[in-house]
Amino acid sequence: MTESKIEPYTTEEWDMIRKRFEASALNDMDLSILAQNAGKKWPFKGSDETPSKYIEFEYEELGSVPGLVGKKKRIQNLVDILRETLAFDDPFGDMADKVEHDGETDLTYERVLERFEIPTDFPARFIAFDEQGRSLIRDHGFETLIDVVRYGKTLHYDVEGVDDLKALMNSLAHRDELGIAKYLPYRRGTLGVHLAEAIGHIARMIDVTLQIELRSQIGDELKPEEAEMLDQTSTMTLEARLKMALEHIDEVSEWFSAEAADLRELVENGGSYERYFITLNEHMIERVALALTRIKFGDPQLEKTGLIAKLGGLFGGK
Repeated sequence: MTESKIEPYTTEEWDMIRKRFEASALNDMDLSILAQNAGKKWPFKGSDETPSKYIEFEYEELGSVPGLVGKKKRIQNLVDILRETLAFDDPFGDMADKVEHDGETDLTYERVLERFEIPTDFPARFIAFDEQGRSLIRDHGFETLIDVVRYGKTLHYDVEGVDDLKALMNSLAHRDELGIAKYLPYRRGTLGVHLAEAIGHIARMIDVTLQIELRSQIGDELKPEEAEMLDQTSTMTLEARLKMALEHIDEVSEWFSAEAADLRELVENGGSYERYFITLNEHMIERVALALTRIKFGDPQLEKTGLIAKLGGLFGGK
């Protein structure tokens, strides 16, 4: 029986794939996992079975690589896997020979958001981007998450200065819950967005000296280097940073109104809310989020000293 003819890839196509993988974080990922994500299978397992093992070879040399000798179908499968992976790794631009979709609208990301029950109207200003990402949102006047996602779909992979947006788009494309949770207040293993995670994002993004100050004011013992760092920071600077953080919490609490009401009641009634932030799974950030919550919602058990005395009254009890 004659083997059916397999259309080979061109050297140019392989060179494009090689170049793209050299700059991709997926270059050292397990090929069997990438294959599974692409709806295919890879026959070999092992720590060295990654794209980096193969992209060092010219296209004509692949036929001499152990495991690929005389295996044209296997070579095509390898290239197919890498191409499909790049389609996810680069949701911003197309391969030079992309398949046309007959004018269909690409709703991939909308479907992922729907699957995880993440609201498309989630405010863009709450996305936990770095300063470049936040500037992009401001400069383009994006109001909602879907505005940002639709813009992300138009970007080419080599556009600079939008690393966080690229990472969010990749996480959505791969349905990577941890990656999604880095930028959106999504809780892995659940659905929707949550106030605890939103406050956790604020806690992570504030300056480390304010994190230290807040932890100290709820009784955490500081390391010598933390105390020294705090001593070198002016009270005025800390006050300004705390005021800004509390304003952000006001904004997210307004959007998460039902959860905020429940949390306020828990705090004001002296209930145990220390475990409210345990889902953040990061002890230091949990403590910072707890301190911010105590100030925001006016914990009657919290001693009003230092920054809390100066600024807590502006926000607590709102």
